[in-house]
Amino acid sequence: MSYELMVGIRGRLIGLLLVATIALASSFFAHLYLFEQWRGQHERQLHRSKILEEVLRLKGLVVDVETNFRGYLLTEQSSFLEPINLATSRLESGMARLTDLTASTPGLQLGVGVLSARLNEFVDSKKTLVAAIGTDKQEQVRLYVRGGSGRALFLTIEKAVGDFEMRVQREIPLESMTYEAWMEQARWQLLFVDSLGAILCIVLTRSVSLPTQPSRDRRARIPL
Repeated sequence: MSYELMVGIRGRLIGLLLVATIALASSFFAHLYLFEQWRGQHERQLHRSKILEEVLRLKGLVVDVETNFRGYLLTEQSSFLEPINLATSRLESGMARLTDLTASTPGLQLGVGVLSARLNEFVDSKKTLVAAIGTDKQEQVRLYVRGGSGRALFLTIEKAVGDFEMRVQREIPLESMTYEAWMEQARWQLLFVDSLGAILCIVLTRSVSLPTQPSRDRRARIPL
C-alpha cells in the first residue's frame, strides 16, 4: 500500500471522525436549547401558579375577616374575634410571601404595594369597628354596615385583587397550549432536530468521501 494511499485513508478517517463529532455536537446543542426552552416555560407557569395561589389565600383572608366581623356584630360572641385578631399576622406573612414571589417581576411590584395598602386598610377598619361594638359608638357601627359603607370597602378590595390578577396575566401570560398539545409539539421538534442532524451527517460524510480533483487527475494519467 503506497504512502499516498495510506495518507488519503487516514485523512478520510479523520474527516469522518470530525463529521461525526460535528453532527453529534449539533444535535446535542439543539436538544439542549429545546430542553432549556421547555424548562423555562414550565418554570414560568409554575411561578405564575404560586403567585395566584398566594393571592387566593389573601382573598380567603378577606372573606374570613368580613364573615367573622358580621358574625360578631350580630351575636357579640368572642369566638368570632379570633380570626379578626389573627388577620394582621396572616396578612403580613401572606404579603411577605407575595413580595418574595414577585421580586423577579418588576411589573408586579407596584401592584403588590397597592394590594398591601388596601388589605391593611380593610383589616384595620374592621378591628376599629369591632372595638367600637359594646360602646356608645355601637350604633354608628350598625349604620356603617347598613349604609353600605362596609360593602363598598369590600368591593374595593375585590377590585384591587382583580387588578393585581390582571397584572399577573400581562406579566406572566397563561400558556394556551394543553399538556397533550405541548408534548405533541415537543415530539415533533425532537424529530425535526434528529432528522436535521442525520441530514447534516450524510452531507458532510459525502463531502469527505468524494475524491479530490488531483486524485482523479492522477488516476487518469496512469497508463493502461
